[in-house]
Amino acid sequence: LSFSQVATFLRCPRQYQYRYVRGVRTPASGAMVQSRAFHEAVARNYRQKVSSNEDLPMSEMQEFFIERFEQAFARGDAALEPHEKAGVLKDQGVAITAAHHRLIAPGVEPLLVEHRFRIDLGEDSPFDLVGVWDLVERDATVADHKAYRKAPRQDMVDRDLQLGLYALAFCTISGEAECRLRMDAVVKDASPWIRQLSTLRTQRDCLWLRGLLGEVGRAIQAGRFYPNPNGWHCDPRFCGYWNRCMGMEEVTS
Repeated sequence: LSFSQVATFLRCPRQYQYRYVRGVRTPASGAMVQSRAFHEAVARNYRQKVSSNEDLPMSEMQEFFIERFEQAFARGDAALEPHEKAGVLKDQGVAITAAHHRLIAPGVEPLLVEHRFRIDLGEDSPFDLVGVWDLVERDATVADHKAYRKAPRQDMVDRDLQLGLYALAFCTISGEAECRLRMDAVVKDASPWIRQLSTLRTQRDCLWLRGLLGEVGRAIQAGRFYPNPNGWHCDPRFCGYWNRCMGMEEVTS
């Protein structure tokens, strides 16, 4: 199980079934392409900084973002939403890449970048937990970097599932009783700005998450893929499977 799988199942089991059981893929939106290219640009800088201890030139970071962004559309991997314009998204991506590089990157001392992990969740779980840490710093802080339309709040970070799963993996692998985490957020305003929020997950938090993952895993194994129409996610603007699901298409495993 990955964070994406768990989050999808908790949001809508039927959506999970379409994506991960039946293998029905939907093209990425322009915003998703922007986010992916932003992540790749940040990772490129941090990866070389592990040994160089210096950030890449900002112009190189921005050029790399543009290259990755344009490649996604050239490959046909993306489909713009009705309200999206590729040029606007590209310009915005260049701006948030610059803001991260100027305001966040100089203070980061990376140890591990885009580092994959896999942990055994125990006999009660039919799955392992897999994932990728965006960044682990030399002081053992696990950090995630994202770009938001609205600034994240502290309470959101304190209960963020992805950060929790990062901490569970870190504590399991390192043997530490708790994990320090940080969200490095760039806010996509007219002039992008940053918000860095720190949080903590304890051994008790990790035990609770293990229990949640066990329950999700057993529900998936049992094939309980009911639809969840109650929420913002159940809308053709946000779910690529909406027409299939609401069209009463027969669902089979």
